[in-house]
Amino acid sequence: MKGRFIVYIALVGWLGGCSVAPQKPADEYRLASMQYLQRQKNWVLEGRLALVDEKDSVSVSISWRHNELQDDIELVGPLAQGRVRISVTPGQVTVDDGENLKVFYGAVDEVLSQQLGVDLPVDSLKFWVLGVNDPRQAYIEQPGGFYQGNWLVRYKEMQTVNAGTLPKRITAEKDKARIKLIVDQWVLL
Repeated sequence: MKGRFIVYIALVGWLGGCSVAPQKPADEYRLASMQYLQRQKNWVLEGRLALVDEKDSVSVSISWRHNELQDDIELVGPLAQGRVRISVTPGQVTVDDGENLKVFYGAVDEVLSQQLGVDLPVDSLKFWVLGVNDPRQAYIEQPGGFYQGNWLVRYKEMQTVNAGTLPKRITAEKDKARIKLIVDQWVLL
C-alpha cells in the first residue's frame, strides 16, 4: 500500500522548465492575472509534497519536469529513502521504483484509478501547480483559488520569479484527501 501511495503522490505534481530562484514574496493570489500561464509549455519545479487521506500520510521531495510531450516526476522520501520515478506520455505511464519498472497504458487518471486505486486529477495538476485552472473543465473561482473537478485548489503563498508570479504554497482538497505542495524552485523554459 505504501508503494502505491507514493506513486499516487508522485502523479500529483506535474511540472517542468528552466531554473529560476524566487526573488521575494509576491502579493496574494489572483486567478485573472495568472491566466497567461495556461500557455506555458515547458517548466520544472523542485519542492516538497505531502499527501494525507483517511488512511495514510506521506511526505516526499518532488522534482517535476514538464514539456508538451512528457511529464517526468521524481519523488524521494525522507532522508533520501525510497526513490520513485514516474514518466507520463500520451497513453502511457511508466513507474520505476529502482527495483521494478512497470508500464501502464491508457490515460493517466484512468491508470491511477484502475491500477493504483486512487482518484487523482493528474491531468489538471499540470495547470494547478502553475496557479491556473485546467482550461478544459469548468471551474468556480473562490477567494485564494478555485473549485474544479470536485477539488478545492488554494494558493496559500505566491512568489516572484523573474518578472512574473508563481505559486509557492498550494493545497488541494477533496473529501478527506489533502495535497500540499511547497515549491522551492521554478524554472520556466
